[in-house]
Amino acid sequence: PIRRQPAPQIRKTIARQMTRAWLNVPRVTHCDKADVTDLERNRKAFNVGLKEGQAKLTMTALVVKTVAAALREYPMVNATYDAAAEEIIYKDYRHIGIAVDTPRGLVVPVLRDADRKTLPQIAAELAGLRERARAVKFEIAELRGATFTITNIGAVGGIFATPMVNFPEVGILGLGRATMEPVVRDGQIVARLMLPLSLSYDHRLVDGADGARFVSEVIRLLENPLRLISLA
Repeated sequence: PIRRQPAPQIRKTIARQMTRAWLNVPRVTHCDKADVTDLERNRKAFNVGLKEGQAKLTMTALVVKTVAAALREYPMVNATYDAAAEEIIYKDYRHIGIAVDTPRGLVVPVLRDADRKTLPQIAAELAGLRERARAVKFEIAELRGATFTITNIGAVGGIFATPMVNFPEVGILGLGRATMEPVVRDGQIVARLMLPLSLSYDHRLVDGADGARFVSEVIRLLENPLRLISLA
């Protein structure tokens, strides 16, 4: 027995975009882990002191700020490749797409100028974008113009993934499920909260070394919370 039904518009759009990305982007995925023990402790402490109505600071908000800063250092990850003209188009702005799971399917609202916003501003905008996306009350304009995308697969379950690059962007960072793990610090085995990271990138524009350096910069910032404060 089978059932046939027309695909909803959002599923047709996703199908077209994923096929376009698969056919046009020679994708490579680089994986690593960040020690976010101190960052998570500070995040929870920050949220305890919030006033009523203030948006809670999430790990995704912290990663958005970190990624936006890293994109400044590695502009090739924030570019697009014009194959017809054989030109690289560098974007002098950092608009971060945030993949959101909704009852109707995947949507990617865009947080604009993330590198110019403070962490509280990013947290508040993220909360609003997600709420509108899940309630299907967003404007089409809110889904356009991203230069890089972040997807939090760990919120549903999973460690590493090979996220699809959101063409014509050249990079997407997947966040896995953070777990306590035994790691060696100063010759001692200690329990630390480790966050898996999966960077998929367009190998036409981003070399393997560039992808590794970009992820290393993201890790360096996440593992040094005081650096994040200076970025804000």
